[in-house]
Amino acid sequence: MLKQLITLSFLLIGAVDETMTEKGDSIMFAPKEHPFTQAPQAEEGEAERCAQLANEIEALKGRPQRRHAALERYRLICSDKGRLE
Repeated sequence: MLKQLITLSFLLIGAVDETMTEKGDSIMFAPKEHPFTQAPQAEEGEAERCAQLANEIEALKGRPQRRHAALERYRLICSDKGRLE
């Protein structure tokens, strides 16, 4: 009986150790790429970027959080240039 208990405990410890060493990749927490979070390209002009942001703001009607974030980016990049200097 004791021999079976010891064998069972070693098997259980081995299974737990193997499970702990496996790296679980969850699709739930995978990083997501979103087109509005990509950095602007270097050759893009400031006027083009402001026009692109204005189009994004128009496209995001009905999505208040993302629209607000786009508005803040627009205000920061296009409107507040003179205030930062």
